[in-house]
Amino acid sequence: MKIRNWLTPILAIGFAAGACGQQVAAPPVKPASSGPTLLETMQFIQEKLSQQGQVAWAETMSNQPGLTLRMFVNVSDVMADPGACALYTTFTIDSTIELPKGRVLKPGGSVTADDLHTQTMETDTTPFKQVEKITVEKKQDAENQALAEAAHPEITVTLAPPVFYVKLWASSALFSAHTSTTKGTHTPVEKDATSKTGGFVIRDEETANKVAKAMTHAMELCGGGVVKKELF
Repeated sequence: MKIRNWLTPILAIGFAAGACGQQVAAPPVKPASSGPTLLETMQFIQEKLSQQGQVAWAETMSNQPGLTLRMFVNVSDVMADPGACALYTTFTIDSTIELPKGRVLKPGGSVTADDLHTQTMETDTTPFKQVEKITVEKKQDAENQALAEAAHPEITVTLAPPVFYVKLWASSALFSAHTSTTKGTHTPVEKDATSKTGGFVIRDEETANKVAKAMTHAMELCGGGVVKKELF
């Protein structure tokens, strides 16, 4: 979910998302005045995310002509817990860099064969109680916005086919993730991190909008959706 920003240009391969389980537990925190119950809503979210399976796309950057980053994100485990108002997800993210035609790696160079393939296992926790906002956007747009905010508006990213990103926002770093990243033949590197944003890559826009709508309903039933304001 990456940490949960999942915005991964070729220059800094990395990703994020998930935790474990396979069943929905506990009753709703509070009844819904209208619409599906929290239990039904969390079950729907769990089913839709589980059905995604592997989402794949090719990614290119304007400042790296001929270079292609192929991304494969596989949702291996999703557990929605209504009692805790939380979602636990596990992902495997494989990224492979394809060099421009005719280009070969030079022995002793700054780029080695180990740099061309990275695999990350990520387990994430998404608590709905403190989520303030949920949006849907093209992942390509999200990555280009991140580049612009990082003072690199001259660099643009293109994704094919287009995939979508359900993004969750909070005022505090409430989204947590544990990642185990293996680059080439190196030993895996373990890392724990938190973030103010989290998200999920979805294959198509219709499903992304349905998941976002269900997550918004879950957020409201859990008492979220309130934007915190500074007193002074």
